[in-house]
Amino acid sequence: MKLKKKGIRIMIAGVALAIVASGCSSATENSVTEASHPVKVEKLAMKPLANDFNLAGTLQASNEAIVSFEADGRILNTMVEVGDSVEKGSVLAKLDTSTYQLQLDRAKATMEKAKAGVSQAEASVQSAQAGIHSSQSQVNAAQSKLQELNNGAKKQEIAQSQNAVTVATNNYNKKKADAARSQSLFQAGAVSLTENENAQLELANAQKSLSDAQEKLSLLLAGASQEQRAQASAGVDQARAGLESARATIQQGLASKAQAQATYEDALAAYEQSSLSLKKATLTSPITGVVIEKKISDGQLGSSGSEAFVVGNIKTLKVLLPVPDSEILSWKKNQKVNISLYDEMRTGTVTQIYPSTNSKTGSINVEVSIPNPELNWKPGQVISASKSLNQNEALLVPVEAVISTGNDPYVFKAVNGKAVKTPIKLGKVTNNQLEVVSGLQAGDQIVTQGAGTLFNGDLLGNGVPGKSEESSE
Repeated sequence: MKLKKKGIRIMIAGVALAIVASGCSSATENSVTEASHPVKVEKLAMKPLANDFNLAGTLQASNEAIVSFEADGRILNTMVEVGDSVEKGSVLAKLDTSTYQLQLDRAKATMEKAKAGVSQAEASVQSAQAGIHSSQSQVNAAQSKLQELNNGAKKQEIAQSQNAVTVATNNYNKKKADAARSQSLFQAGAVSLTENENAQLELANAQKSLSDAQEKLSLLLAGASQEQRAQASAGVDQARAGLESARATIQQGLASKAQAQATYEDALAAYEQSSLSLKKATLTSPITGVVIEKKISDGQLGSSGSEAFVVGNIKTLKVLLPVPDSEILSWKKNQKVNISLYDEMRTGTVTQIYPSTNSKTGSINVEVSIPNPELNWKPGQVISASKSLNQNEALLVPVEAVISTGNDPYVFKAVNGKAVKTPIKLGKVTNNQLEVVSGLQAGDQIVTQGAGTLFNGDLLGNGVPGKSEESSE
């Protein structure tokens, strides 16, 4: 809001008269004494002139999350309080997990049992597969034997058998002659009893070999009997029945394995669900920020979906400004906005312009982001705001730093540790600050608090409380 110079002087004169009424006029201007009350000294700097602060809004966290339980149970303990800083994933509270741990242990036992069932079923399938291979070999052998009987002996086999009979006959004849000669010599006393007996034994063995060779030749020439063929065919049928039984066994084993696998997967799902429930018994922060609100206490019963904490990022705040729709076209994204809270002013940035008007007010919300590095501005505080159209800079001083006993306003400069009365000329009033047209320059240090208690030349010693700081925008 703009005021004429006459209005400024009247306001300053009123402040001065109040100071005089409080008893500050009893000393002379040139007395050199140490200030008796704490004063604050600030270094002046050029600041941008802003428009009137004609908008208001409530500060909010830039990013806010309502943290709720995802499980039921009694709250064992809470780990944070309102105002505590938390990181993403920080533990906020814990539920009693005894029930969830018991469920997890049972689910694990069931899962292990089901896993053993799968292993047993796999072993049965492997055994059945081995049975199929064995049965198939028996079928092949029985079929080969039957085929051999049906085909009869081969010419080559008959020839070999006939040759064997011939060899056996010749050997028998030789052993027969040897035995007769040995018997004669034994009777004559030319050979011993043992030698004669060996000759007779060799004759008997030769006769047996001849008989076996003749019988084999006779079988080859006669071919297989009907009874032998029937027995071989029965062997084939029996081997095939064994193969079918082995195949049925493996099918049963595969079905048992599938059932065991399904049981195991159900048990595994139950185990994972129990593990997840146990994990949900610990409540963690989904974002990095500050605990804005705490809605639970130790020993309280918590339930799934019930709100427990509100966590927000307040290093950056935001505010929704209700801009009249007639002015919305002059607002742009990334535009700078002057934000005032009590005696402090900050520069915010337009981050979003809402696409529709408020149904009740007809205004359009403009979202402004505000830096809050020291966390000293709080969600819920009401601020004043103005879009900065005038980018000119001026030397601004707080209203309380200016004193006037009439038409000549002045301030106290801090020079070499003393308060020096310095006349100034004033311009506009903006955000509870006065524009200094002349009398001061950037870099000067002036008394901004406690100036009404000073006289020209008062010492501003080290014993005076307060601090010297450069005024900020």
